[in-house]
Amino acid sequence: MNKYFRASFLSLLFVIAWQISLAQILADRIKALPGIISVEKMEQNPFFTEALIIMVKQPLDHLHPEYGSFAQRVVLSNLGVDKPVVFITEGYGGDYGANTKYLNELCPLLDANQVFVEHRFFGKSVPDSIDWKFLTVENAAADHHHIVELFKSIYGKKWISTGISKGGETVLYHRALYPNDVDISVPYVAPLNFSTEEKRHDYFIRHSAGTASQRKKVTRCQMEMLKRKKNLMPLFTQLCLDKKFHFRAEPSVIFDYCILEYAFSFWQWGRSVNDIPKDIATDQEFFKYLVKVCPPDYFDIESGKSTFPFFVQALKQLGYYGYNPEPFLGVMELKDTKDYISKLFMPPGSKFEYDPTMSLLVKNFMAKDAQKILLIYGGSDPWTASATSTSGNHKVITIIQPGGSHRTRIGTLPLGQRKKAIRILKKWMVSEV
Repeated sequence: MNKYFRASFLSLLFVIAWQISLAQILADRIKALPGIISVEKMEQNPFFTEALIIMVKQPLDHLHPEYGSFAQRVVLSNLGVDKPVVFITEGYGGDYGANTKYLNELCPLLDANQVFVEHRFFGKSVPDSIDWKFLTVENAAADHHHIVELFKSIYGKKWISTGISKGGETVLYHRALYPNDVDISVPYVAPLNFSTEEKRHDYFIRHSAGTASQRKKVTRCQMEMLKRKKNLMPLFTQLCLDKKFHFRAEPSVIFDYCILEYAFSFWQWGRSVNDIPKDIATDQEFFKYLVKVCPPDYFDIESGKSTFPFFVQALKQLGYYGYNPEPFLGVMELKDTKDYISKLFMPPGSKFEYDPTMSLLVKNFMAKDAQKILLIYGGSDPWTASATSTSGNHKVITIIQPGGSHRTRIGTLPLGQRKKAIRILKKWMVSEV
């Protein structure tokens, strides 16, 4: 063997052995933390050095640990214990967080580790027996507080919490209840609602999303599909039969809800008015377009099982948006959408009472005490209608991407706004106050 080749080969073996040793040391340190149920290695994203799937023991009720516990999934992607941590508070299940391809945009931006937390009662973070009284904003925030406390014993640099949509809400609730857990927060497209059927979103859709011409085309499309309902219903019914969809209302009523949901979905996901069928389009073309933008599986009982806990939260504390059938009276069968969440998404007999206390707490926190929070919103996203107000608190920065959707991120911002966001984050990263 050539001596130079042998030296290179031995050096490579040494590096590999060293990396394996470091990875094992990290895994052993985490296993030694209190309440760690299991630590499993997974293939890491190339940006990181190793990745671990960790199950953490959490109380069902943090004020009453005697009620029992469950295992919460945490995915740690390590870059170095001497690096900051991007702390992701997912609002739903976390399968994508355990995918090798997943890399939060803040990690390469801030040269940071990634700690991804699945929300309680979603995905694999579900107790053996579910009692919905334990699914609260307070308990979820306490989950995140506990995880921060655990991992800060290993990662002592700055922590940056972030989340998207409901995950962004989760960031705000956690930050309001435990303001000193993290140094910086970047909630994306995070709403803050104050009722189960907010009216602000409908007003936004009819007056603020896109341009006046674009809004008119969206409404006209809704009217055209309602006028064609008699012709579209056989196609709609057949699709539901083929997909084995089951609803808590008649298919004809679900069709009307799809028409109402269509406008929200259109603007939320940044659809183009150029894709809206012309009036001369066939019934089949209109139907294909409707189920592409707003498929009826949103209202299907089986399809909704994975997100069912969200609607429980919406009815209890988070709130949601309402529908407005009034612009379509005379052409729409559906006349009243009041209590539609309970009617369409809850089993018969379910009863939850909405309490806005925690949303009001966040509102007060953002106006007075919040600092180093960068809020990112899309200018045409209906959720921006319920964007949290900072009430002149200059320690919180809001950036709204013109025409942006629910997919708005720092990486999608126009150059000027992107530079501003990065400049703010870099400044906060070196600031001690």
